[in-house]
Amino acid sequence: MNASDQNNFFTCPEFLTMERTIIEEFVDCTRECCIEVDTCVKALNKQGGQEYIHRMFRSMHSLKGNCQMVGLAPLNALMHRVEEIFSRLRAHPEQYFSELGEFLLLATDEIEQLLTELISEGVGDEHRRARLALVCDNLQKSTVNGLKLEHFRAAIEALGGRATDKGDAQKNERVELPLPPDLALMQQWSSYIDNLSIFRKNRSTQTAQLTEALNQAVGQIVDPVQLQAAALMHDMGMAFIPHAIFNKEGHLSREEQRIIQEHVRLGHQMLQRFSGWDEAARMVLDHHESYDGTGYPNRLSGEQIHPGARILAIVDTFCSITTERSDRSYKKSLLSAISEINANIEVQFDPKLVNAFNDVVRGLMMKQN
Repeated sequence: MNASDQNNFFTCPEFLTMERTIIEEFVDCTRECCIEVDTCVKALNKQGGQEYIHRMFRSMHSLKGNCQMVGLAPLNALMHRVEEIFSRLRAHPEQYFSELGEFLLLATDEIEQLLTELISEGVGDEHRRARLALVCDNLQKSTVNGLKLEHFRAAIEALGGRATDKGDAQKNERVELPLPPDLALMQQWSSYIDNLSIFRKNRSTQTAQLTEALNQAVGQIVDPVQLQAAALMHDMGMAFIPHAIFNKEGHLSREEQRIIQEHVRLGHQMLQRFSGWDEAARMVLDHHESYDGTGYPNRLSGEQIHPGARILAIVDTFCSITTERSDRSYKKSLLSAISEINANIEVQFDPKLVNAFNDVVRGLMMKQN
């Protein structure tokens, strides 16, 4: 986005990077507040009543507080301006007239539409935001000595006319949140898995980087994008394993081992639900198969095991050992890991891939030095 575009749009990374459920909840609360304002304005136009002014104030104040809570500074500033104008009505409810209510509806419409645009596009129209801010600033100045009909008629005209009617049907409408690209979503999910244990910090990222390095070292024998997906998703099934088993230290019972082993099927099934990730799904399913046929879940051996899974098996073991204990230095952990992998050539691991991985790890050691 160039400088000119930056002047035309606003954004809010702090809000947009929040969890999807928080954004959805905020959108629902915003819609409820706007519907409440609409209900109160209609009641005031029809029958009056100071209680509707108080209800409207609570809704608008709640919306401003929610904007502040989620770090939505551009809209929070707008809500503050609108609330300042409304506070004058609250102090003088006898001065209410329908054009004042119409302005409040238009203002909340603008804020709701800017929110929808921000979520859907990642940016909002800065010209519209600035226009509403200017209209509110002008109203604040002109209403110092009282609320006057002509000032609000001018504000309504400046905002483009009448507000939309928020009927019951609109209560069920939802803002469609854009689904992240597949790999970005997988990256998010893998970070959740890494947070399940203190010894998994950045584990998925490390796995993805090392599998990519090993794949390049052997001439890129598998699709690098499919391999990246498999690296991020290979332990995703662990999310469904009871924490008492997932974090257990020491020997696992036979039943606990069976439960742990289910994670490869679960990860495989999750990837199959995506479109176009069949290769990655197969890598996840095979990554605990052993080169001599003693692994799981299908007791495959040698070339029967997907080459991407053979890469992933080596890297997964390496990462497991290097993050297994917190009281070892990095170099000792690294050497212990590569020693164990070399000791299991042709038993657990593909010998050609292990030889290439030795070079990859040697490069890591040189970089550390």
